[in-house]
Amino acid sequence: MPNSRSPWGLRHHDIYGAVFASSPGGGYRPPDVMPSRLPRTYLVAGTEEPWFMENAARWADALRDADADVVLTERQGNHGDPFWQAEFPRMAAWAFGR
Repeated sequence: MPNSRSPWGLRHHDIYGAVFASSPGGGYRPPDVMPSRLPRTYLVAGTEEPWFMENAARWADALRDADADVVLTERQGNHGDPFWQAEFPRMAAWAFGR
């Protein structure tokens, strides 16, 4: 089961049907044991922020290993509001099928 350091989407998978994570970091690592139900997850990081891409890839691998629906994208950019703002419409379109 996820611990208290797990992201909200894993701890409350009964509430969240999709997770958007732009430049995921914060020291969070996938738990050793994933919950049985997992939300769909969209991960993105910029080409100019390799640490965040490494973390996104680590999460994508762990979620895929647990049979979760995962999108992992790397786009040109760096850590900041313009990058995340540009990605948000793509995330919403993915989550809501538009």
